Amino acid sequence: MNFDFLDKRDGTASHNLILLKCNSNKLQDTISQLTSSGVNTINVGQELSKKLIAVEFSKHISIEAQEYLHELIDKNSTQIVNGKPKIVALYNMGILLEETLSLNTESLLKKFSKNLTIVVVWEHVYSNGLLHWGEQQKEYHLNLSDIFVAEENANYEI
Repeated sequence: MNFDFLDKRDGTASHNLILLKCNSNKLQDTISQLTSSGVNTINVGQELSKKLIAVEFSKHISIEAQEYLHELIDKNSTQIVNGKPKIVALYNMGILLEETLSLNTESLLKKFSKNLTIVVVWEHVYSNGLLHWGEQQKEYHLNLSDIFVAEENANYEI
């Protein structure tokens, strides 16, 4: 898989979000290819749950989750193309829709991607700008209808 869509990032958009669709059986291959291209990847569910398990449930858990997610993104973003925004890839993002966290995930992703590029690696259902989680399509989805969509089988190159 090639990722030339990354060269088209100019940093002038209101946010720099890219949806990279892939088949669930190719998720690990896609992550490996991003990593070998210099893009750091974050397993959001794993990383955030490790951090939040140490935080006792409180009314501030939402703020803790937001701050740690921002820290993860900031710490792992890298400059892979001179003159282009830093970049990071996220996957396994279901935890961001947990009711107890009360996060506005769409808003957070757009906010965090104002100064860097966030690639959302998505192996679930995508239709009409909505990202759905498998069996729970009606309950859990993200509305990211205004982001660039990169197809897994398209020919992209960094």
